[in-house]
Amino acid sequence: MPPIQGYEASVEAAKRALEAAQSALPRDIAQAVANAGWAAFLRDRHDVQALVDHIAEAVQQRDFVSRLHATADKARHHQPQRGRPPKMNQEAAQKATGHADVGANSNAATI
Repeated sequence: MPPIQGYEASVEAAKRALEAAQSALPRDIAQAVANAGWAAFLRDRHDVQALVDHIAEAVQQRDFVSRLHATADKARHHQPQRGRPPKMNQEAAQKATGHADVGANSNAATI
């Protein structure tokens, strides 16, 4: 268990985490372009700048941004769930265990 930190140390740790998260996006973009199969057609920095300019124009169109976000949301939704799965409600748990026919008095003895 990590030691208990003072307020100032907690603020500094939060600032470092924020800075790391903010610098991660440019690295993610560079990594995605480097791994893309289509990146081989980029000949030099001028081609790269032309691509960036084209993207800058495209993001001015709401339809482009909406489609981009929808595609990313779909991919994000299909990622494996992290953490503990949510608890099933009682009815779903009964169906899963095969006890769906139990009535309102589930404590009743059966013969």
